[in-house]
Amino acid sequence: MDLKEIRAVPEEIRYSADYNGRNFSYYYDSADSQEPDCGNRIFAEFSIDGLLESLVDDRESLSVCLSGDFSFYGSGWQSWGFGGELPPGEFERKYIPLIPQWKHYASFPGKAPARILGRPSSSGKLLSGKFICYFRWGTDYLVLASSGNVRGVSENPLPPVQFYADRKSRRVQCTVCADGKAWKNGDLISRISVFFCRSYFGLRDCIRMIYAGTPESAERFSPLEFLGGEGGRISPCGWESWYNHYENINQAMISADLDSLSQNGNIIRRYALDDGKPVIFQVDDGWEVGLGDWRADTSKFPDGMKTLAESIAAKGYIPGLWLAPFIIDYRTEFCRNHRDWLLRDGKGKPVAAGFNMSWGDRSGELQPGKPHSYFCLDLSIPEVADYLDSLMDTVINEWGFRYLKLDFLFAGMICGDFRNGGAAFEWYSRAVRILTSRKRNSAGEPVAYLGCGLPFETSFNEFPLSRIGSDTTEKWDWPALRMLNHYGRPSALVNLQDTLGHSFWNQSVFVNDPDVIFMRSDNILMSEREKELIAMVNFLFASQLMYSDDPSAFDAGTEGRFTEHILSLYRKFKGADFALLNTDSERYVIFSRDKKYCGFINLGEKPYGIKKSDFLSLCGCDAGTRLKEVILHAAEDGGVLRFEPRSLSVFDCE
Repeated sequence: MDLKEIRAVPEEIRYSADYNGRNFSYYYDSADSQEPDCGNRIFAEFSIDGLLESLVDDRESLSVCLSGDFSFYGSGWQSWGFGGELPPGEFERKYIPLIPQWKHYASFPGKAPARILGRPSSSGKLLSGKFICYFRWGTDYLVLASSGNVRGVSENPLPPVQFYADRKSRRVQCTVCADGKAWKNGDLISRISVFFCRSYFGLRDCIRMIYAGTPESAERFSPLEFLGGEGGRISPCGWESWYNHYENINQAMISADLDSLSQNGNIIRRYALDDGKPVIFQVDDGWEVGLGDWRADTSKFPDGMKTLAESIAAKGYIPGLWLAPFIIDYRTEFCRNHRDWLLRDGKGKPVAAGFNMSWGDRSGELQPGKPHSYFCLDLSIPEVADYLDSLMDTVINEWGFRYLKLDFLFAGMICGDFRNGGAAFEWYSRAVRILTSRKRNSAGEPVAYLGCGLPFETSFNEFPLSRIGSDTTEKWDWPALRMLNHYGRPSALVNLQDTLGHSFWNQSVFVNDPDVIFMRSDNILMSEREKELIAMVNFLFASQLMYSDDPSAFDAGTEGRFTEHILSLYRKFKGADFALLNTDSERYVIFSRDKKYCGFINLGEKPYGIKKSDFLSLCGCDAGTRLKEVILHAAEDGGVLRFEPRSLSVFDCE
């Protein structure tokens, strides 16, 4: 498939009185027989300047955009990929593959074309973004969004899109991940929505119109309403076991946390239970016999999972459980009984889905790949589909869990030699429809699914509630993995960048889950300023609020005082609608839609200075605006505001 085999159909669109754009639909159109694709294929090309000239009426804005370099936003293809913005002149740093199994966290599936925009596809001078990307000049945005999978556009799932951009030629080419797909004449390949807008709020409003602007596309959020929210926003909250206990959990430990969650001043008690909000109680990794062997480890949970779910429900909470349904440890009994279910490559070897020191042997007959590899199921096999359906029936209807965190979903999009042919995106789409088909359990109670480690574009319909970034952790960063440019690393820093970078998706593409906040003072390597930053970014720029501290070890002194401080800020900013504007990849000006508040986020390692006049201008405030402290980690010196590292500051604007 090349560009001469593609028929493009443009369509004028209007999102509101102020923002318009175009849809470009691409159809396969060739007289020749088409063998299945054997990699990613270029299907469209745009001139950045040509799009600007066709969409921008303001000649002054057009001149600025045509004459200046741009900031580039290109999200990763799945939750744990790069999620931020690159300033003018910069390019994403390539992952150093010291651990090659981690390539799936960052690399778009399938084989890339040999050359793109006249450069080798591996060139470090190509910008790359998936699903949704934009080019920004000041507060002006040119946006390209892959919208073919929006409900009502296509009867069949469409492959995910990758955008490549060249700063020098100012051109964009688009590829689809369609390895194994046999196209037929008239098949819709993709739809790209292009628009220009003049502000962050315009950007977010247009994205909402594209992905949730029709009753058919918006209805995917309605099954989540039982998780709580107000003012038309869904905002779940609860407790999970991972970021304190990790996999070292057992029945006694979980029972102690369950009993104590409502018994002291922890943030879930104070923020949710005292106000009658629904609360999730999620048991994370560590309950199972082994990865892919989804039976209770009776040495840790002797009473089994049904009894555990019943005990959670008896406390009035929504029972939650973690699973990773597409991945498997080669050493488990389940895998020994189902070797023929593994996805394999062209040589018949199992395809590694990733690396984890806890999963898989280092070597030997129980490790058919590189050390500590884990593997993925071949989703084209009918018996695998039946197994996934039976697994979810057991977890939901037999055990009684109603909030399912389904993790490592990207493994379902890994390319391989599928037993029944076809493309990964087709089998993945079928599998996630099976996994999420039960919207209510057999008792009629609603069920919700949290997607994690998921490919964004092929998942948003079935997983409206999703993690939108890398795992956080109880320390600021992981220096060794940062040196490898591993963007999927567990890291508070990377997690915050992802949460902020995906903030304009919130309540439109997904109900954004930013991961957890931390209140505790033990077993953590972050200061109160850093914990405050995480708590406020999650509250202001995402939707789900989860807590993972040990409620049975709640400290009414230090932790209690910090909890009350955060709650006071939540009360103050309740209902405030915030925007952000990058000054670089680690620093952001923030401001509310009503101009009541403005502030600054500094994720950097050093203090950051900005002229007060420039700060006010970026916030859209008048030069004479007085700034009154709300949260302040800054000082003014000679008309320059200096913001402390790893901090969030907010001012009342008078």
